[in-house]
Amino acid sequence: MSSFVAHSLVGFALGKQRDTKTLKESIFVSLFFIALACSPDIDYLIVYLQGKGMPIRYTHSLGYVFSIFIFSLLFRNYLFKKSLYHIPIILFFLAPASHLLLDFLVGVYANPYFYPFDSRVITAPFGILPSAGRINIYNYYFWRNIFIELAIFIPLVAFLVPKFRRYILSRRAIVLTLILIFLVGVMIGFGLDR
Repeated sequence: MSSFVAHSLVGFALGKQRDTKTLKESIFVSLFFIALACSPDIDYLIVYLQGKGMPIRYTHSLGYVFSIFIFSLLFRNYLFKKSLYHIPIILFFLAPASHLLLDFLVGVYANPYFYPFDSRVITAPFGILPSAGRINIYNYYFWRNIFIELAIFIPLVAFLVPKFRRYILSRRAIVLTLILIFLVGVMIGFGLDR
């Protein structure tokens, strides 16, 4: 699976697709979409509270994505209408769905991505993203993988967020640098042992 850094960056980029009126609203929308993008990892909280592992991670499935999508629309349409109503509905689906795609692109862990339509667990035959591994600040591989993810996702965020994109597209050197950083990150990620 990808780390919380990659999921958070994608959630941030999705939340920044529409301009907000105030800084407070911008922070709220960003945090809301970061939470949506990271939400499939709620199973870690369940594991922590129960003290035992989950044999199948149903939170990493289309069934979970559709459930959290409907739940998030209730927030959009009723609880936080002022802050979230101007945001396109599709983004409320893409945020948790992006989590499944990123974890699939690690190519290590098998998940029931198509549950409840199909309960088979699937692993990608290749990997582009590094595995999150064990979160430990003294772990070399944790930091190495975070830097690889940053090399891949910072350029993507720069191109996905409209305000950032408008700024960087007028500066050729920045565009070329970001493309180079992205390609190096992808090549290093693809070359990792699985």
